[in-house]
Amino acid sequence: MTLTERGPQLDDLTDRLGDLLRPGGPSAATPPVTAVSGPVGAGKTSLLHAFARRAVESGVGFVGASASRAERTVPLEVVRQLVRTATLDDETRDRIGRLIDQGAIAWTEADEDEERLAPIIAALGGELLELAGRQPLVIAIDDVHHADVPSLRCLDYAARRVAGLPLLIVLSESPRTGPWHPTVYAELLQPARLHRVRLPLLSRDGTYRVLADRLGAPVARTITEEAHRISGGNPLLVQALADDHLAAGGRADRPVAAEAFREAVLSCLYRCDRLVLEAARALAVTEEPLHGPLLSHLVGVRSEWNLRAIDASTSAGLITEDGLCHPAVGQAVLDGMTAEERARLHRAAACLLHSDGAPPVRVAAHLVRTDALNEPWMAQTLLDAGEQSMLDGEVDTARRFLRRANRDCVDECLRARIRSALARAEWRLDPQAAVPHLLGVATAVQAGHLGSRQAAGPIQYLLWHGQIDRAVELVRHLDRRADSDDPRSAAELLITRGWMATLYPGVAVCDRGRPHVAGRDPLTLARVKRRLRGVTLLGSVLERGDTGAVEDAERALATLGLDDEASMWTAVCAVTAMIYADRLDLAGDWCERLERAAATRGHPTPTAMIAALAAVVAGRRGELTRARDLAEGALDRLSPKGWGVVVGLPLAVRLGALTGLQEWDEAAACLRVPVPQALFETPFGLHYLHARGAHALASGSPDTALADFQLCGQLMTSWRLDLPALVPWRTESARALLLMGRRQQAERLVREQLRLLRPMHVRYRAGALRVLAATEDGPERVRHLRTAVRLLRQCGDRMTLAHTLTDLGQAYQQAGDLRQARDASRAARTLAQECGVPVLRAAASAARDGSVDPGGEAALLVTGLSEAESRVATLAAQGHTNREIAERMFLTVSAIEQRLTRIYRKLDVHSRSELAARLRPGR
Repeated sequence: MTLTERGPQLDDLTDRLGDLLRPGGPSAATPPVTAVSGPVGAGKTSLLHAFARRAVESGVGFVGASASRAERTVPLEVVRQLVRTATLDDETRDRIGRLIDQGAIAWTEADEDEERLAPIIAALGGELLELAGRQPLVIAIDDVHHADVPSLRCLDYAARRVAGLPLLIVLSESPRTGPWHPTVYAELLQPARLHRVRLPLLSRDGTYRVLADRLGAPVARTITEEAHRISGGNPLLVQALADDHLAAGGRADRPVAAEAFREAVLSCLYRCDRLVLEAARALAVTEEPLHGPLLSHLVGVRSEWNLRAIDASTSAGLITEDGLCHPAVGQAVLDGMTAEERARLHRAAACLLHSDGAPPVRVAAHLVRTDALNEPWMAQTLLDAGEQSMLDGEVDTARRFLRRANRDCVDECLRARIRSALARAEWRLDPQAAVPHLLGVATAVQAGHLGSRQAAGPIQYLLWHGQIDRAVELVRHLDRRADSDDPRSAAELLITRGWMATLYPGVAVCDRGRPHVAGRDPLTLARVKRRLRGVTLLGSVLERGDTGAVEDAERALATLGLDDEASMWTAVCAVTAMIYADRLDLAGDWCERLERAAATRGHPTPTAMIAALAAVVAGRRGELTRARDLAEGALDRLSPKGWGVVVGLPLAVRLGALTGLQEWDEAAACLRVPVPQALFETPFGLHYLHARGAHALASGSPDTALADFQLCGQLMTSWRLDLPALVPWRTESARALLLMGRRQQAERLVREQLRLLRPMHVRYRAGALRVLAATEDGPERVRHLRTAVRLLRQCGDRMTLAHTLTDLGQAYQQAGDLRQARDASRAARTLAQECGVPVLRAAASAARDGSVDPGGEAALLVTGLSEAESRVATLAAQGHTNREIAERMFLTVSAIEQRLTRIYRKLDVHSRSELAARLRPGR
């Protein structure tokens, strides 16, 4: 080990050599004993070795020994080592050896009667003094705190008689919580004849120099700050960090605390007192301060005052007032313990905390690491801690507590409550992980171990995963078993039935007239209204077109979090109500707020739901690329099975966006994603059918699309939810009928749709007018499209607006208004480019015989014109300028002018309006 920041201490010892070599020997005032004191690992041994080299170089004799904890009971072992290293003739060595043997035997037989050993101690002490009489001599003993008592007696004898002799006794020691033999130790280290040399821990600069010697200055500058915090300035630990850094390749930008560091930490602790080792283990397990209420009980001392001797000096810098100096040290201590030792300490800590009335979360942190939950209070404490952690948003922690409780709990009623809570925790992180617990919860409900309150969450998860029959069976069972005089039980059942009716509007659950119980109790009624306000808001918008519900939704969201299922579903319903009310700006803002709130907690399920709603908002705004990305992000957060029946929502948005972007391969792959059959019994299934039908329509399969749209209509009618804001199935069916050539049926359906629309249904009125325009000719077609364009600009659906402008451009072109046709077509192309769609097709083009698509590139082949001339004529008739035609055909403007001249001559026309009339379909 290098002697970084040890120069002053070495110089101090060197000055003591000068006293030995002074003519006449050391003065009487010179202390004969020098003690080098410093924490374990501070470099005392390295300092003694460097001092020994200087002593030998100066011509001073040097004899040394090293004491150890294992040999502290071996009598005169230190003296034997000194004699072994001394330069002696054989006769003297044999004589001293016999004295040592006699002394060792006598000490063993003395039974603490040290006075009988006085002659032998005096003889051996005299032999040490005799060595100093031959030449200046240094006697050095490393780790003297472990030296055996007879050897300390001999050293004390020599130290008291060294006056006038060139003898220096140098001892190294580590501060201890208690000396091995305090009386003898105190006599040897009397202050009057003692000179102390203290070795401190390294400073930050010293840590940098040690690391720079091993790793180079650039790396040392990067990692010194953290390395000093981890090591506490202990040179042994700093060297270990350097070893680990080199073993890791030396490329990390922070210290690596690995195998070498772990071994160095354990080496320091094993060389400290047993109390320090036990305290370090207890601190690593509890992560508490040194003088906290637990430590004295865990290490087996009578009072915390016994721990006052533990500090940075007695613990090698590993323990401070706040506990272990760094988490890396704690991990090293834990790694050095057996699993049984860790479990024992955790169990003891849990029992102490429970006895002191500590919060369940604090107790549970230790219970999860015990080997068995064989006390009745343990599983209950883990359940309480898990529920509290869920309220605090720490769902990962809650799941860990509840899994541990579920594994060892033997009480059936308690275990049923644990499994219910565990299902809630699993659902927040991965709904699929909650499935294995649902069967057990269902059995517990039927066995009477769970009531309405504990069963509400699991019933919702059964609905989420499409297990409708089992959920209905549980609700009916709870309804039969519920106490008619228990308002809270009635309230929970009302709430559960309300959410069931929202998710599965076609499922009927027996009510048995229980709502009157809630109606008689104001508190129960208030609880029901609060928990079902999301459903109420959604119904107000869908069924009654109540725009005031948007304000109510805002007020509800302002007071909600995403801490439990009820709050999350209320938030989802409130944002959905804003979407159906066409308040997309407001819905988008709340999606961003809720997403930030969910992201801070890191719960995948709520985050995925909010991302899906944000995708819906983006899709309705015509931001297809963003809608696709948001939907894909939402789908990536949960597995397809984890999404359950709700998968229909993000899948529908993604399919619709991919269809609009004309990414046909990806859209086809989207259709291959398996969905549960129960999806089509939920409103999410309506959105999926709508998107699937729109894809079929765009792919040229109007009959397939019509089947999906009509299925939407059948379901909505049977559910009594035939609401345009949910899915405008009549308008979509009319689009399909138009492509199939069934124009009269299409017109009848779309007019029926217009009659059903309310004033707030701006978006759906615009869509219906666009389809209606495709069924008509003449001025009515232009009028409907212009109204649709105005309405779409109000609601902000840019993609549908682009399509409608395309239709309007074609209508203007057919009416001979080329300027208006050109303006509408140009606006349509601009919007399409902003939405990421390369080409738009007019809705009416396929429904009209041979009509020209003003937004497309197809040219009408005209008799008497070449293919290139036909294309120029088509573009000119659509209202494009000569420059625009030149850019599309990669020709000069003059070339286009020349071709138009020839076209006019061949067709005997004199203007673009005449050209458009000549090319009009049916002429």
